Amino acid sequence: MTDNFSSAAGRTGRVIAARIHPNQDVLEAIEAVCLKHDLRCGQITTSIGSLRRVALHYVSRIVPTKEEGYNTRVVWEGPYSLLSGQGLVSPGDTPRRLNIHYHAVISGQEDVIYGGHIEPGTITLTTLDLFVTEALDIDITRGIDPQTGALVTTIAPTREEESA
Repeated sequence: MTDNFSSAAGRTGRVIAARIHPNQDVLEAIEAVCLKHDLRCGQITTSIGSLRRVALHYVSRIVPTKEEGYNTRVVWEGPYSLLSGQGLVSPGDTPRRLNIHYHAVISGQEDVIYGGHIEPGTITLTTLDLFVTEALDIDITRGIDPQTGALVTTIAPTREEESA
């Protein structure tokens, strides 16, 4: 029987806590925090705060289009409350870069709730409080899925674990 998933057993390492200051690009700031602490792979477990500007995409169709795939992209000027955010940190395509795969739930005017995959250009308003837990013995990679054409996450044991 073939598994219909990728997986690996690992363990947690350090917990990195940070406050991201006003007027910062959220993805760039999360990446900078992780790089400062030499975090290679991890999980964004907690994030709350406020946003001046939101750029995100959300899944909006079952059959992808050539232009947008499965998603619709939006950019909104705030203010917004960041109610919850979580995601994954993995090595980037170039040295000393990381992939930040980050999803958030936000509230806006009249407390309407929105959510989706955060994109570059999402800017903090007053603060973003962040906790990232280091993932050890696991390789997290992002790449195009040949079956769907979507950018997806693959999980595997680290190379050292495979040879042990």
